[in-house]
Amino acid sequence: MKAIIGTAGHIDHGKTALVRALTGIDTDRLPEEQRRGISIELGFAWMDTPAGDRVGIVDVPGHERFVRQMLAGAQGFDLLMLVIAADDGVMPQTEEHFEICHLLDVKTGLFVITKADLASETRIAEVREEIAILAAGTPFEDAPILVTSAQTGAGIEDLRARVLASVAAVERGTDRGSFRMPVDRAFVVKGHGVVVTGTAAGGNVKVGDDVVIAPRGLAARVREVQVHEVSVESAAAGQRIALNLGGVDRDDVSRGDTVVVSGTDAVTDRFDAHVEVRPSARRPLRSHERVRVYLGTREVPGRVVWLDREAVEPRSRAYGQIVLREPGVTFSGERFVLRDETAERTLGGGTVLIVHARRHPRAERADVVSSLATLERGDAAGRLASLLKMTAGLGVSPQQVGAELNAPPSEFETLARGSATVEVLTDGSGAKWLVTRERFDRYVAQLDAHVRGYHASQPSRPGIELEQLRHDVDASVEPRLFRCIVESLVRQKRMVRRGNFVALPEHRVMLPGGGEADAQRVLETVRGAGVMPPTLKQLQDDLGLSASRVAEIVGVLQERRDLVKISADLVFSRDVLADVAGRLAAQLRNAPEITAAEFRDLIGASRKYSIPLLDYFDRTGLTVRSGDARRLRGK
Repeated sequence: MKAIIGTAGHIDHGKTALVRALTGIDTDRLPEEQRRGISIELGFAWMDTPAGDRVGIVDVPGHERFVRQMLAGAQGFDLLMLVIAADDGVMPQTEEHFEICHLLDVKTGLFVITKADLASETRIAEVREEIAILAAGTPFEDAPILVTSAQTGAGIEDLRARVLASVAAVERGTDRGSFRMPVDRAFVVKGHGVVVTGTAAGGNVKVGDDVVIAPRGLAARVREVQVHEVSVESAAAGQRIALNLGGVDRDDVSRGDTVVVSGTDAVTDRFDAHVEVRPSARRPLRSHERVRVYLGTREVPGRVVWLDREAVEPRSRAYGQIVLREPGVTFSGERFVLRDETAERTLGGGTVLIVHARRHPRAERADVVSSLATLERGDAAGRLASLLKMTAGLGVSPQQVGAELNAPPSEFETLARGSATVEVLTDGSGAKWLVTRERFDRYVAQLDAHVRGYHASQPSRPGIELEQLRHDVDASVEPRLFRCIVESLVRQKRMVRRGNFVALPEHRVMLPGGGEADAQRVLETVRGAGVMPPTLKQLQDDLGLSASRVAEIVGVLQERRDLVKISADLVFSRDVLADVAGRLAAQLRNAPEITAAEFRDLIGASRKYSIPLLDYFDRTGLTVRSGDARRLRGK
């Protein structure tokens, strides 16, 4: 059964005794707990249902010093049993635990009055009134109140029946998000290795899965999956799970870590959220105030930055950014709790909306708040549009969108393909990005303007190098995404690709000033020399041109396909080179091979020219070398 029952309440109100009466399991497993008679750590048990299923129970410590442990266990509650002793009534930790469960969005619960054998009917009636006051205005306002005694067994069977009926009503459906399990215990089983336990918060896991210990980033493999001490092939959200992990040591994982499926990026140091400040805060929560943030089973120091105000009063909600002092792990839609810096008081909590948030300049915060409201309450199309708008980078992969919005990546890719406001880009390796059309058009306009400006300043160049273009316009754009955009523009004939250069289609290489006259002199000199053209250095000397001028001219004539560079210091007229290639091919069609000396004699040139020419024909695929001879490639 995919649901978790949790206890909460003040210390010594009988939570552990109640679980023992319901299940026969003593959740106080530590010697110190048994000696002192109080719970220090989380306890775990289960109940068998009439259908033969098992439903997990998490028993939390009630002492105020152990609220951190309570928070670690309460993250996965589907059904709350708030326990109040008949003799004490509602106490401070009753109220704080109730606040925490409200902040964690536990909507279904039962109030259980324990130790009924120690109180009169009048006192029990008074406790009922205290519970009514506590629950007023909350989802628990009409929750049942059951009276029990673990010592006498009074009311236990009625409670069992009510718990099972309530659990059946709140059992979780299929979770479409990625698997994640905040770790609440890690230990070594002799002969098996590292075992971690927790409540699966989303997705499903099976034997053989590759997982990661986040935020550490350590890879592991699932060797075995257990649910309530029974080995299973797979487990899902809403179940208490034990995972036997291979590839990690005991020191590699502890409470506060989260096991996530490999490829999931859920580690963050700032996230955007909708935050509620509770009455227990007692005063306004100021922007930039230091807090303790509870994510899953992890406690992280941080601060809250409000997006549209300087402080938020108790009993109020606002959008804010939570900035963490060390990495945490969370997912969109996850709940978190805020306590004061000294961890003495619960201040509030909320819902994660953007996992990987960027800093928001004050001038943009009104738009950010509007986008966050859409993310929280909008339809799928609106949520996708808001997420892409708020993303710091140019494009977002479908996988990242799926992680941010906690749904299958394919769902949002399909949505994007049908959208008039989103571009779906794919590169040759199959990688995909979603980009808003507004950002895409703006970026393409920047590319166009930069290339156009480069042509104006460098008319003799065939184009701008790809990496230079990416760096000049926006170095933060991922190289694969940049090349994907360029290839898209080439397919649309909005740009042309020339090797590692890119240019506008209308660009023609030009030589400024008197360059065209010099180019004609270079071309005539090389062409007139036939198979023995001057070297680049000779061209400089013969024509009185600088080395940079000759290099510029040769580059332009190569681009125009008038000259071909066959070595570092030799260029040939394209017509002459084509004639030599034709004569060589004809010779090799009539003879199996040709030596370097025979080729030299064939074209009537010295070795200074014949050897570089043969090397060029080898490189370009006309011939293949065999010792000192050449033959036609493929013959």
